[in-house]
Amino acid sequence: MMINNKIEAVYFDGQSSASQPTTVLFNDTLNELRLQVEGKISLVWQLEDLQFEQYNSLLEIRNKNYSGALLKIEDKDFSEKFFAAMKQNKRIDIHTRLLNLGLSKITAIAVCLLGSIVLAYFYVLPPIAEKSAELLPESFDNEIGNVFMEAFLNENDVDTTKTKCLEQFAAELNLKNKKKLRFTVVKSKEVNAFALPNGQIVVFSAILENMETPEELVALLGHEASHINHRHSTKMLCRNLAGYMVVSLLFSDVNGVMAVLAENAQQLHSLSYSRSFEQEADEQGLKILMDNNVNPNGMVKLFEQLEKESKISIPKIISSHPLTNERKENMQKIISATAHEVKSNNKLNAIFEVIKK
Repeated sequence: MMINNKIEAVYFDGQSSASQPTTVLFNDTLNELRLQVEGKISLVWQLEDLQFEQYNSLLEIRNKNYSGALLKIEDKDFSEKFFAAMKQNKRIDIHTRLLNLGLSKITAIAVCLLGSIVLAYFYVLPPIAEKSAELLPESFDNEIGNVFMEAFLNENDVDTTKTKCLEQFAAELNLKNKKKLRFTVVKSKEVNAFALPNGQIVVFSAILENMETPEELVALLGHEASHINHRHSTKMLCRNLAGYMVVSLLFSDVNGVMAVLAENAQQLHSLSYSRSFEQEADEQGLKILMDNNVNPNGMVKLFEQLEKESKISIPKIISSHPLTNERKENMQKIISATAHEVKSNNKLNAIFEVIKK
């Protein structure tokens, strides 16, 4: 069936800028266009070779076999029928389909895509970036920890006496550490403590002053050591920089990842661990107490001391290590369900007394 015997068009051959009047015949049975250019040249264009753009009634048609050639047809009826024929032959590209959806549908799609991107950025990329931390060598943990610690020590006063005592205290314990641990006591009124990925555990003097028993200090060191043992700081830093991490890893740019993380090493002081990481550090820290025959209720007492302090002010350790009744109840539940033996350690007790002075 011939749709229209006399469709007038304009043809550009791609060789010159001049247009040539053309008559177009469209045979939808043979799926072809027949072009009579200036009444002299006859061309046959198969639909399977065509690409087009549609602007209302205006069609701009190109043929992959005729480089630079362009056929322009302005006829609403022909435009609609040609579009239908191309659609039937599955020759409509995604760009053309979108253009023909209308503004409202395009806007709705754009909003959905934007929403998907936002959701992916906040809920999909962070876990992927966190998992990607496993691709980084552990030697890098030392690098970013050292970068942070160097700057931190320039701004804070170290209590060398209590640092030595804390080192002696930790030496009496098996903290299940997979790398060498280092300990520093900083003079500060802040109730705070944190672990760095290079094995550094920083304890502020105020939190030591609040402790009443050595079991609380063992709990604190066990908790922070567990963060180090499981690379929580590196994983959370990767999670916070998810966009950079995923893009860099897609291009196998591990050095780029390391550079970005090193530049953001100062975040290590204020990292807020995920709920799962805190639970893991709680439970592994509690196991450290039990394995060292230390009263595991020291973990519960540590939480209680920090909660007392939070009624006066909100210590940083609470904001970065959120304390909840659920966490305490989890500790108490594990303690009651787990066989453990408590032995007095006179050396630990003595060192703790020195630390408290």
